[in-house]
Amino acid sequence: MLRSNCWNWRRLGPRFYAEIYRVLKLDGRFAFQDMVAGEAAASYFPLPWATDTADSFLVSADELRSVLGESGFIAEVFEDTSDAHWTMTPVYAAPSPLTLAVFVDHLAQKAGDARRSLQEGQIRLVRGVFRAK
Repeated sequence: MLRSNCWNWRRLGPRFYAEIYRVLKLDGRFAFQDMVAGEAAASYFPLPWATDTADSFLVSADELRSVLGESGFIAEVFEDTSDAHWTMTPVYAAPSPLTLAVFVDHLAQKAGDARRSLQEGQIRLVRGVFRAK
């Protein structure tokens, strides 16, 4: 399953997670890693998922967790990995024709803006494993 923050979360988010819940078997698991809103609004644009503030539909980690719970999921793991992520040393791999740049134009600039937003707490990186009850 592919999920991106480029869709309108406010309109589709709760329905999206309810549909994931619907198709999972009892005790099935939904694992994800996602960007969420930080304490302050993101001010560096463009970002990989949004050209400007009108395109960005990030929600807080608390709101994401709440919607997952309202959809019927039970959290097994839900953690903020932001600090570990932005302090990692970048790994440079051999050039490949199949990278994120295939899907995201101006990736270097957008990734730089995302890293800066992450470092300043404007966005956060979370991951989780939720079980269908």
